[in-house]
Amino acid sequence: MTQTGMIAASLALLVYIAVVITGSSLIPRQGEDSSFLSQQDNQTIISQQARIDAALRDQISSGLDYVHNATTDTASLAVLLSGLNLSQNQFILLYDSTPFASKGHIALNLPCDSTDPRSPLFQVLVGRAPDIIPTRLGYIEQVSAPPDMCVYHAQFGFGDPVTDVILKYIANGTINLQGPHSVAITTHESYIPKIPSLQELQHE
Repeated sequence: MTQTGMIAASLALLVYIAVVITGSSLIPRQGEDSSFLSQQDNQTIISQQARIDAALRDQISSGLDYVHNATTDTASLAVLLSGLNLSQNQFILLYDSTPFASKGHIALNLPCDSTDPRSPLFQVLVGRAPDIIPTRLGYIEQVSAPPDMCVYHAQFGFGDPVTDVILKYIANGTINLQGPHSVAITTHESYIPKIPSLQELQHE
């Protein structure tokens, strides 16, 4: 029997024992105070459930073939870019979740070319360093005001694992980012990829 099967069987046995004990304790005996039995029964049920939960946690944590696949907690990060100056091909690291890979969404408020706001002046690079590639940014026209404020967004991590998110300026010259310019990153799921990244291998 596998470890998982043993866990399931043990849990079923514990639940059965708890039901039998609880059922027998709920039968009032002649001469006993029913109000006292009610309080005692409640304490017994709580105590038995606590023992069952503890036993299950112990078996899962000690199981050799138990694998935690993913955590679906949501986390958000806002990066203010005001005062940042970037020349062509310069970049800033926005997010690094190594060794966990993340799935999420990124929204950006950035300056743009008023004649072609759908072609961003920036790239968002995602992946596991050094293997990072540009992700396609969608332009949200309804909430944009070119050339000062253009809103873009994208999903990341729903294909190859992503641990790093980088913002890179790709236009000519130097750009000065001001008050409203910012990035918001929200992650929906984190997990450990099966293959270690180069960064992890370098630290082994």
